[in-house]
Amino acid sequence: MSRLLGSALENPTQRDKELAKPFGYGAPFASAYRSWLHKSGVIELRFPIVLTGFGEVLVKKDPAFQKMPTLWFLHQQLTVDPTRAEAWHFFMGAFRAMSSTTFSSADLRNGLVMKLSAHDAKHFGPQSKMIPVIARKLIECYSSEDGLGRLELLTKTVDGSYAFSEKSVPEGFATPQSLADAY
Repeated sequence: MSRLLGSALENPTQRDKELAKPFGYGAPFASAYRSWLHKSGVIELRFPIVLTGFGEVLVKKDPAFQKMPTLWFLHQQLTVDPTRAEAWHFFMGAFRAMSSTTFSSADLRNGLVMKLSAHDAKHFGPQSKMIPVIARKLIECYSSEDGLGRLELLTKTVDGSYAFSEKSVPEGFATPQSLADAY
């Protein structure tokens, strides 16, 4: 996300196709990342890209999106609003609360079907191709060093299942200044 954002800020007139080209992808790649930059509170959803107040802090303090305050901010933004990133909100809220000590990918897929199928049974029902993708992305996001894995909120167990850690989550960032102060 940080690399696409940097490119978009350097080339504000470029559309998705041009923004994606240096990464070896087509326009849907850039469109998806712009959407996630919006969902994580970094940009407004418009063209050309406009940073939010929080986004201005991130670009100034951590343009590579590697520092812990940035990761906590992204986690907060993805999980705080039940409509902006619904699957993330569900995963770290209701699913985390209802999960036993460990859970499998299948448990997460079943939970996502229960949560999301009311929107569209074809796209989010038991036979959906989207549900396994969403489950995989959630697990990757919270277990990968390239994602939010360094927050250590999710671990893989020796039997291949997953467990949420008991790690306490810091208080959220209410203002851009509170985020700047965290660095």
